[in-house]
Amino acid sequence: MTSINELAKQTTATSQIPIIDFYPFVTGDTKAKVAVANQISRAIEEMGCFYLKNGVSQTLIDQAFTQAEGFFTLPLAEKEKVASAVTGRSRGYIPFEKMFIGEQPGQLHESFSFANEFDPNKSGADDYTESLDVPNQWPENPPEFRQVLQQFFQASQECALNILEALAIALQLPNSYFTDLHSQQNHAGVFNYYPNISQAPKIGQTRFFEHTDLGSITLLFQDRGGGLEVYTPQGEWITTSSVPNTVLVMAADMMSRWTNDKFCATPHRVSVPTNFQKVKERYSFSFFVIPNYEVEVTCLESCLKADESPKYPPTFVGDHLLNRTKDRATKYGRS
Repeated sequence: MTSINELAKQTTATSQIPIIDFYPFVTGDTKAKVAVANQISRAIEEMGCFYLKNGVSQTLIDQAFTQAEGFFTLPLAEKEKVASAVTGRSRGYIPFEKMFIGEQPGQLHESFSFANEFDPNKSGADDYTESLDVPNQWPENPPEFRQVLQQFFQASQECALNILEALAIALQLPNSYFTDLHSQQNHAGVFNYYPNISQAPKIGQTRFFEHTDLGSITLLFQDRGGGLEVYTPQGEWITTSSVPNTVLVMAADMMSRWTNDKFCATPHRVSVPTNFQKVKERYSFSFFVIPNYEVEVTCLESCLKADESPKYPPTFVGDHLLNRTKDRATKYGRS
């Protein structure tokens, strides 16, 4: 079996993040699935993330990024026709410098967010849907924007469910343990556009603030603009790269709680370099994998060592989302 160190040699010089080929997991037998699952487990434990190869078609990734570029280059007035005015899990467009965290200056990017089509009759999560689920807003242009992004979303969702199965296998749980807890398909997707920076940023201003993600795992696609930094379990910030035919996979908050930090949520950010005038424009797409809202997340017994106690109290997914989104509310239109 390929070791993490051997996998790391396949990546660029700016990153020791391993590349894991998912093809044997999707097409192979039980032995192949276990081998890939164990590679994924070690990668998350040792590096906090990994590049997954053959998870989503590169052709579809390219098509989605082309559509995103077409949208973000539209005149502001046209983009604002689908602007979001809701906090938390918003749907639609957020203009440049209009996402605020606390009292920090607005962040140096703009975004477009969407999810599976809103179902007002969705059962099993009545206490949370009104607060967490809102309808999508789709622009008229580019003409194929909605169709391509929905195809991309579905492909990302299929890939994410396979990764969740691999994580269950690595933890010696039933294969469907995690996928069963994501049956509501509460996942969300966000395209971010980071333009070139023409003037010095304000004090405390960043391209995207340091954070961990809310769900169980996150799939992060990015172009060659670079700039995403991840914080490893060894306490080091490293810069990621765009590796063709791959997606960067990171553990998120719920996986930390299930595994008592065996699969610890990965802090990440997009900083403003000292020489900000040389910063490259950047496009990225984050696919947030969200469990069912009413699931109570407690530490798995298999992830507790002898005489060890859970690091986190039990929490319901919906409560966690509501509490975290209050802390990072988007205040569209704030001056």
